[in-house]
Amino acid sequence: MLFQNASAEIALLLFTLLVPVGLMALAAMACIRGFFPAADEAAARKADRLTTLPAVVMLVGLVCSFFHLGSAGHVFSMLGGLGTSPLSNEIAVAAVAIAVGAVYWIICLVKPLAAGAQKGFGIALLILALVCTVFTGLAYAIPTIPTWDSPFSCVGQLGLALLGGPALAAASFAIAGYKLDQKAALMLKACGAVGLALVAIDLVGQAGVSAAAVSSSGAMLGAAMGDYTMVATACIILCGGGYALWACSKGNRALVCVGMVCLLVGLALMRVDFYGTFLSAGLAYL
Repeated sequence: MLFQNASAEIALLLFTLLVPVGLMALAAMACIRGFFPAADEAAARKADRLTTLPAVVMLVGLVCSFFHLGSAGHVFSMLGGLGTSPLSNEIAVAAVAIAVGAVYWIICLVKPLAAGAQKGFGIALLILALVCTVFTGLAYAIPTIPTWDSPFSCVGQLGLALLGGPALAAASFAIAGYKLDQKAALMLKACGAVGLALVAIDLVGQAGVSAAAVSSSGAMLGAAMGDYTMVATACIILCGGGYALWACSKGNRALVCVGMVCLLVGLALMRVDFYGTFLSAGLAYL
């Protein structure tokens, strides 16, 4: 049941995974290029071009959202509830954040940016990434779906962005041969550590919320909770192992990249657990 529920929402699963990670990675790269510039101009230019990696991740997530909507034109009709509908708010904020991220990426491809411009884009993208991530979580605060209507919807999304984004940024810098300043590397790893803690909190909290819903609804999700534990365990192992590889890599390109891939797979499993525990109030009382 868990995997059946999650597979039915694969487009949303990928959107809520890839867009926050891609945006946060772009924000991290811009901040580091602005606040911790490298002396090696060739590596810096290559790092600018490697913003393509998080930009592609972000844009793939955007495309996945269109598969969920059925048509790109539906975006405009869904904006009708702007200010009152959490879903409309999410779409509006995501559209602005993705647009700014795309503009930053294109400029980086065309010409080198001064440190001041990198700082400006970095701060703007960081704020937009965080707001977009929170609004994505709030869009799932639906009273008729008790397993989603909790603060853990936001906690999980924030953990995902803070863990996956910096890891993807670190991998992009490693591929570019851009040597990170010690403070910059520590900043990325600290964000990742906070994200890892939030992911663990989300998995435990989501399990508690789902178990309570199961208890009050005649055990409609009973068959799914065993799978939830298995997937959550795999998520923690992959995320913890991926973070360890990244944190202990000492700039080794292969270790950083393998760690980043492990993290993304682990975070995808976290979203499987979230979508797999779908239970509406209507289903609960059948």
